[in-house]
Amino acid sequence: MAFISLSAAVLAGGKAERMSKQDKGLLFFQGEPMASSVARALQQVADVVFINANRNIEKYAELGYDVIADEQNYHGKGPLSGLMSCLAFSKTSHLLVSPCDTPQISADAFAKLKQASVSSPDRIHYLCDSSGIHPLHAILPVAETLVALEAFFNTENRYSVMAFYDYFGGDTVKWDVPEQLLNVNTPQDLL
Repeated sequence: MAFISLSAAVLAGGKAERMSKQDKGLLFFQGEPMASSVARALQQVADVVFINANRNIEKYAELGYDVIADEQNYHGKGPLSGLMSCLAFSKTSHLLVSPCDTPQISADAFAKLKQASVSSPDRIHYLCDSSGIHPLHAILPVAETLVALEAFFNTENRYSVMAFYDYFGGDTVKWDVPEQLLNVNTPQDLL
């Protein structure tokens, strides 16, 4: 397998329970919707960017990107539902993903993931920093991950992203700018 092309997805399909169920990707952080900040950083390294959302699809489309919802067959499987839908939609050799609630993430972080994938294209790579792992800031080989995730769904009854990465084979990529990985999870974090 070779690294040939790269698409990217902003993951905005969660329920946002800690954010009073407000759609986090559409909330403003430093003057713009968080999903826009993440998408702009992704655009600097990927050939095409789209958004994965399960509500407010029209509002997300107004941000200027294609929007896809989770496939019905995979509802209830947490973030893996979004990953599966994004992989199925992607037409590139590799897919870069990022959650919508990390609006300070930079294109440099994504470039480092891309570099790791070019060097080892058959593995999943995800960011880590001194505080721990960030498995939804990741780059995945599309065709192989799609097949493996389908098999994982058929054999596992827990839907942990890290359990799947362990099943498939994943490597951490160190990113030493922890403020870029800040998750905006509560209304106080928006201030």
